[in-house]
Amino acid sequence: MTLRGSARRSIPYLVAIMSGFLLAYLIVAFFLFPAHLVTSDTKVPNVVGQTYEAAAAQLKKVGFVPQRGEQRFTAGTASGQVLGQTPLPDALEPHGTRIVLDVSQGQRTGTVPQIIGMTRQQAELALQHVGLEAGDVTQRESPTPRGQVLSSTPSAGQKTPLPSEVSFIVSSGPSQLAVPDVTGQTYSSAAQLLMQVGFRVAPAQLDTVTAGAPEGTVTSQDPSGNEPAPPGVTVRLRVAAAPRHP
Repeated sequence: MTLRGSARRSIPYLVAIMSGFLLAYLIVAFFLFPAHLVTSDTKVPNVVGQTYEAAAAQLKKVGFVPQRGEQRFTAGTASGQVLGQTPLPDALEPHGTRIVLDVSQGQRTGTVPQIIGMTRQQAELALQHVGLEAGDVTQRESPTPRGQVLSSTPSAGQKTPLPSEVSFIVSSGPSQLAVPDVTGQTYSSAAQLLMQVGFRVAPAQLDTVTAGAPEGTVTSQDPSGNEPAPPGVTVRLRVAAAPRHP
């Protein structure tokens, strides 16, 4: 028997041995260690920008479990829109992994308070209390007292994004006021009243002519009592002087 003939006859045995070994390896690999050969990992889809409902449906479809995460107010983003996700998009994760979705609550809003009738300072404080700011403040002639708020934009009760500004108009006072009649009052009382309603008061002028008027009381005024005059006009008062003794 030649060496070449022996080699030829052993080939079938070698093939059988190798085939058996390979078959045994595959059986062990598949039944004892399947995780090494068969993976259940799936790429996490990108659902940022979708509504939570649409994002949850897409995640469930590929085997993930959606979970609502942080909810926060966000300017320029609709309420219910997904802002972020964990794990991140394109990550490989096993089926059943929880995907946490952060969701927008939309733009924070506030209600414009009622500021009509307030002073400018009171109105600014009322706006700050609800997270709003005072915008442009303009003046307009009005019979209402000077500095009182006449209107606001947006108006009271309206919803507006936070932060934002509320503009308002304040009264510059009437174009004409009736000058109070202060004759017979003391100079200090008369001056105080006139200044309270928006007039200026000149230093007292002594009246040595009018007889019988108590010393220190107003005997006349210019402009006269109840005469209309623009706010800020100076009112001149004549005050009775002490009587002269011969």
